[in-house]
Amino acid sequence: MKKLLAVLLLTLSLPICQSAKEDRAIIILPNLKLLRCKSAECYQLWSEQLAHANAVFPKQLIFDSDQGCPYGITAICEKSVVLDDLNAAIDDQYGKWKVSGFEKPQHRLWRVEPEKFAIQLAVLDKKAETRGLGEAGTSQVILLAFGGRSACAH
Repeated sequence: MKKLLAVLLLTLSLPICQSAKEDRAIIILPNLKLLRCKSAECYQLWSEQLAHANAVFPKQLIFDSDQGCPYGITAICEKSVVLDDLNAAIDDQYGKWKVSGFEKPQHRLWRVEPEKFAIQLAVLDKKAETRGLGEAGTSQVILLAFGGRSACAH
């Protein structure tokens, strides 16, 4: 009887586990083509345009620019955004450029050499909160052109 109950519970839980994976939030990241862009033609803010019920946009965007040329973008997410969903959204496009040794639970890094930018995914801690960078537990994605400000000089 116990084996039958265990098999029944396992069978009933399988569809739930599968649907949870399919219902993963769709994370909308800033358009990385904005980095080093000096033309008004490339100012599409989002990486993709989705009218999807599960689409999640950043709560706040901070741009670092030099004379109108963005070289860095920080996307701050709601505290409720799951870090693994953010990681998966970045990995979907840039997974092969993930830097080994930075797969820590609270800090991940990608260096996209061909396009000359890096992506850092981090969760803010209490120390960052006291410095005014955001609420502890909040995820942030930093997109930075190689060379920082000097990337806009070309």
